[in-house]
Amino acid sequence: MTTQPIPKVFIIILNWNGLRDTLECLESVERLEYPAKTVVVVDNGSTDGSPEAVRTQAPSVLLLRNETNLGYAGGNNVGIRYALEHGADYIWLLNNDTVVRPDSLATLVSVADATPNLGLASPFIYDYEGPQRLQFGGVIARLADQTFHRVNDPLEREGPTTGGRLVLYGTALLIKASAVKTIGYLDERYFAYREDNDYSMRSLDAGLRNIVVSASKVYHKNSGSLGENSPIKYFFMVRNLYPLWMDRLKGYRRAAYRVRYLSQALRTARECETAGFPAAADACLAGAWNALRGRYGEYDPGATFPRALKRLLYWHPYFWIRVLDWRWGQVALEAIKRFVSRSPRR
Repeated sequence: MTTQPIPKVFIIILNWNGLRDTLECLESVERLEYPAKTVVVVDNGSTDGSPEAVRTQAPSVLLLRNETNLGYAGGNNVGIRYALEHGADYIWLLNNDTVVRPDSLATLVSVADATPNLGLASPFIYDYEGPQRLQFGGVIARLADQTFHRVNDPLEREGPTTGGRLVLYGTALLIKASAVKTIGYLDERYFAYREDNDYSMRSLDAGLRNIVVSASKVYHKNSGSLGENSPIKYFFMVRNLYPLWMDRLKGYRRAAYRVRYLSQALRTARECETAGFPAAADACLAGAWNALRGRYGEYDPGATFPRALKRLLYWHPYFWIRVLDWRWGQVALEAIKRFVSRSPRR
């Protein structure tokens, strides 16, 4: 009786000036109860001494160095290519600001290996500071209204039964090697943020399955590389929403989304402004301006939204949000209220 060989997993940890987080992540990875693993740190042009520290403190780890910051997509693609060239069965993209449980990879691979036609898999992701708080257990993306919904019912994780698609986060994304040969690499237009959503949708478009494995647990810090309210993060989050949906919408939905997208960007900008983050608000509008002009790739610090257009939209932002969302009934009602309130009383 022959025993089934254990799948060979390459763990890709992308580092960009994240020395402390990366070393803590590597310590937890070292304790993984999975023998057939190769750990690869891909350094994205760090200047904080990270590569030297990894070589010294984790000598068993393979280090690949990029001369410049290639972003999440480009940096991870370097690791994915290396893994495929060296016989990987699975590639586990693991954020450097995570800590893994010793059984997390073995559990994840066991379920993935038993799933027919698998493309991608993710563990449940919990908050590092509050280990009982679930950060991610699956998200449903709906093409009909271009929205995302957290999964509340386990049955929703199959996606197609709900009229949506199960998208996974790149925090701890397990990729079957054969899936890469089918759907390709991460899209480097995105540079950072939402490329995982895009990759999930491409997996489903190719007829593969995405799954979330609740028994596998990983703990994640919040926005370790950029910070929760970073303008750069908002720039990418808003900009990259545009290609994510435009690549998939057709007909009138595609035409309508060009207008609706500006409404979404304006709404997010106003939320940032109200919360006391004006730089993040400006970054939202700059990201939208770049997207509408087809400018992708790395962050452009010189990108700004036209001042005249910003003044026009900020004159009454929620009026424009309703107009751009085609909510004409609300616009008419608001106009009537304003007219009545300003009419002279007898």
